[in-house]
Amino acid sequence: MPDLPLPDAAALGLPALEGFYRWHARVYDLTRPFLLFGRTEAVRALDPPPGGLVLDVGCGTGFNLAALARPGSRVVGIECVPAMNKRARAVVDRLGGRGQVALDKRPYGTHRAYAESVDRILFSYSLSMMPPFGEILDQARADLRPGGRIAVVDFLDAWLPVARALERSHVFLGPARLRRLQELFPRHRLAVRSALAWRYFVFVGARE
Repeated sequence: MPDLPLPDAAALGLPALEGFYRWHARVYDLTRPFLLFGRTEAVRALDPPPGGLVLDVGCGTGFNLAALARPGSRVVGIECVPAMNKRARAVVDRLGGRGQVALDKRPYGTHRAYAESVDRILFSYSLSMMPPFGEILDQARADLRPGGRIAVVDFLDAWLPVARALERSHVFLGPARLRRLQELFPRHRLAVRSALAWRYFVFVGARE
């Protein structure tokens, strides 16, 4: 497989995210259950195999790590924003010996350490905050083993006042990410659902 171009870390908009989550990290787990629907569904759809390697890309405060950690599993939560990584670290410490759970603070897609070695990849409300989503998804496909599975749950669109609020939270709306997922993973299932004043999608695809 030819080497894919790696996005520059600056293109990920990390300074803005670090400034945003410096304040929001402390209330994230209290507020997001009322906004981020479909996370449990996406995790269940991954169904990691025994001993498989799972990446939770943009794991945030580590909300999904406990559900992904199974006996014999290997889970890596990828979180490069310090304030969120700190809270995810507390989750990892609480999990103790439940599977093998680790954190990676490197921005995803800026290296090839996981090439063709991953069984499952999760993007849970993180892909919409990654401007170079095309390169990120190309890397995710390259990191998956043949037959590996990707699950993405994220915002799709919203009514104007909510859309503006999401944009101020560094969320990029629109169908472009979903279209790219469908191109890269033709074998997939998709659900688009309405929630209050916005729509979100749950995408589950397999690498052929």
